Amino acid sequence: MWDEKDPRWVVTERHDGANVNGWHWQEKNCMGWGRERLSELLTSVTFEVGDGTTACVSEVTKFEGDASVTLRKGNKKFAVFDLSVTCSWKGSVKTEGDDETTKQVTGEIKLTEFSSTNDEDEYEFAVTCSDGDAAAKDVFVKKIKAAVQQAWNPHLATWVKELAEM
Repeated sequence: MWDEKDPRWVVTERHDGANVNGWHWQEKNCMGWGRERLSELLTSVTFEVGDGTTACVSEVTKFEGDASVTLRKGNKKFAVFDLSVTCSWKGSVKTEGDDETTKQVTGEIKLTEFSSTNDEDEYEFAVTCSDGDAAAKDVFVKKIKAAVQQAWNPHLATWVKELAEM
């Protein structure tokens, strides 16, 4: 039976600060990678909302929280994240009538509950419009709210999987 005097038990103080045999926690900050990769994934999303109406994510404007990969005892890996992500989007809608013009609309999508403790159906999205024609803004908010979860969840799942494999 091992006890605290057994040399296999004792981790001696090391002057170089080495993590002997990877026994202790190692944590790798993944915020830089996380922002870059999520930007790549989400800016590829286009919302086809019908009737000549389209919208796309233009950029990730805010990426806050924590994202890391933790290694315990050299072989137990955990991906841990708790993030709030804001993306700007832009869209265009064709108006019916004699001139049939295209109106531009912009806004934001906020993902507020993106965490390693949540399931995909628990992610919370908020869609807002900031610029554009009032009628077009109402159309976009309703249609994008209905489409954002279905459009984003595969990309968010890819991001989570890649983080866990780091």
